[in-house]
Amino acid sequence: MDVTVAEAFEHYILVTDDAIVRVERRSEEERRRLSTIVFVVGGIVGPVLAALADRMGMPGGPTKLYLRSQGPPPLAEMMDVKTWWASDVPAELSTLAAWPRVEGFRPVTFFPRRMIARVQISRWRGLVMTLEREAAREIALPLPAWHHRKVQRHLTRAGYPLVS
Repeated sequence: MDVTVAEAFEHYILVTDDAIVRVERRSEEERRRLSTIVFVVGGIVGPVLAALADRMGMPGGPTKLYLRSQGPPPLAEMMDVKTWWASDVPAELSTLAAWPRVEGFRPVTFFPRRMIARVQISRWRGLVMTLEREAAREIALPLPAWHHRKVQRHLTRAGYPLVS
C-alpha cells in the first residue's frame, strides 16, 4: 500500500489511495501544558524546557476509553467518516513502516475516498476537504507548507478530485 505521511504540530496526515487519515499527536491539554511552560519560564529556557517535555512526555493525558466492541473494517470497505483509537487501526495500516508511532489511546479519523467530493490544498488552511454529506461538509486539516507538494502528488496520482 502506498502512503504519504505529513507531520504537523498537533497531528499526522496520511494519504492513501483509499482514504485520508488524521492521527492526533497531542491533545488540547498537552498543547496547553507546553504553552504554559513557555509562558511561565520565559526567555530562552522556556522553549527549551517545553521541547524537552514534549519529547519525553508528561504525566497525565487523556483517559483511555474502549467504546466499540468491534474494530474498524478494512480501509477499502469504509463507508463513512469514523474516528477510532490508534490501537484499533486496521493491520493493513498499522503494520506499515510509515505509520506514525503513537499511543493506543490517540484518536484516528478516517475520511474514506468515496465520502470526499473534492480536495484542495490551501496555503493558509492546509488540506481542505468537502465531504459528500450535509452536516459539517468542509473539513480543514492544517498542513505545513513543506508537505504541500508531496501530498498533492499523491492526491493526483491516486485520482482524488483535486481542485486548485
